Amino acid sequence: MKKLILSTIFAAVSSLSFAQITLWKDTVEVLNLNKPLSGYALFDTLYNNTNSPITITWNKLSDDLLFGWSGTGICQNGTCYQYDNAQHPFTIPANGKGEIDVMMNIAANATNGCSYVTVEFSEPGVVAKKNITYKFCTNIAAATKDLDANNFVSVYPNPASNFIYLNILDPKVTDIQVVNVIGKKIYHYDVDATTPNPMRVPLDNIAKGIYLLQFTDNNGKLIGVKRVTKQ
Repeated sequence: MKKLILSTIFAAVSSLSFAQITLWKDTVEVLNLNKPLSGYALFDTLYNNTNSPITITWNKLSDDLLFGWSGTGICQNGTCYQYDNAQHPFTIPANGKGEIDVMMNIAANATNGCSYVTVEFSEPGVVAKKNITYKFCTNIAAATKDLDANNFVSVYPNPASNFIYLNILDPKVTDIQVVNVIGKKIYHYDVDATTPNPMRVPLDNIAKGIYLLQFTDNNGKLIGVKRVTKQ
């Protein structure tokens, strides 16, 4: 048994010793941003742990932006690229470091909450790719009132214990986000012609409290917000 433990420790140390690139953080975040905001940059640092320059490849893997939020560019050490999914080379000097920044705009009427951008990068000789998540947040408290001018959906029961039903009355609804009061996404649902109506949404795996249901159309435009209480 002792020999097995020592072998396991050696394997773990050996795998770490071959890591060429390390991250400052897997997730970087900024909270309580003000609106409107233009060109806010959130950065993460990549470190080269070798005696030679290393060229990595990075690309925007995904983004989950609320209504009124827009990514304006991703920069590496001051060189900026369009907000796209293309792959870009990035050379980090020997025993040095480099930054990858994500730029964000927030409109005055933007939805409160958190928006997320994920950047994926790969390094030579390493099969597994690594991700950096950039999290931008504004205060969601002001968004707790229902936006129900068009009567786009009915929610029942509310308050609820284990589940709710959503009777979607507006055919333009294609996406539903369930977020908590600090803007963290709990669930995401796609809505199409095959989705049952009413739609059953489970709540048994989330804590008691207030949650927001955000309904958007195919273009990402916010149609409305419903507040739900889990008791």
